[in-house]
Amino acid sequence: MAKEPEYYRRRLPHWQPADGVFHLVLRLYGSLPRNTLEQMKQSHGNRIRELEQMDGEASTLTDLIDQERTDYFLQFDQLLDQCKTGPYWLKDEEIATIVISCFLHWHEQERFKLVALCVMPNHVHVILYKIQLPLFRILQTIKTYTAKQANALLKRHGEHFWQRETYDHLIRTRKEFDNQVSYVLNNPVAARLADHWEDWPFTVTPSGRRQH
Repeated sequence: MAKEPEYYRRRLPHWQPADGVFHLVLRLYGSLPRNTLEQMKQSHGNRIRELEQMDGEASTLTDLIDQERTDYFLQFDQLLDQCKTGPYWLKDEEIATIVISCFLHWHEQERFKLVALCVMPNHVHVILYKIQLPLFRILQTIKTYTAKQANALLKRHGEHFWQRETYDHLIRTRKEFDNQVSYVLNNPVAARLADHWEDWPFTVTPSGRRQH
């Protein structure tokens, strides 16, 4: 049997080693204007290529590339928080609960270890590790199931629900891990949807329990 790939490319490159710890972002189809996103991706890709071709210490260049990827993600996520033109189906409590329940089911079945989950109005932040199946296959299954359930509630038939590509960030250090967990939990606060992260009803804590 052929080994499942750890690296693949769609519109962005994806590095998904089986022993990795990941921060994932799933977003609704049409949640960002295509032209804006294409400009961001092109600028980001150009900057990464420039950094890869620079002379200098390998560790310094790696740090610069990591910082560029972090900056790109922050810009991407801020656009999602501020965007007023796309769908906001995840604001619906029933739909948000479908997504949360699906991730908790996989967590309870020990297909991965869920660390933090936050469902925002048009996207979802997830941190997980101890992945027992190829990550892209897990995401494909979760997206297919939740899209079918959500579309049924919305009385939509055969239409896109999720954007096909998922943002995935490989967390490399304990400090970065702590920062990423804090970022996920506080995303509703940063987006001015809640005063404290505990007040947001669609957050799952590292213990795997909903707050409300």
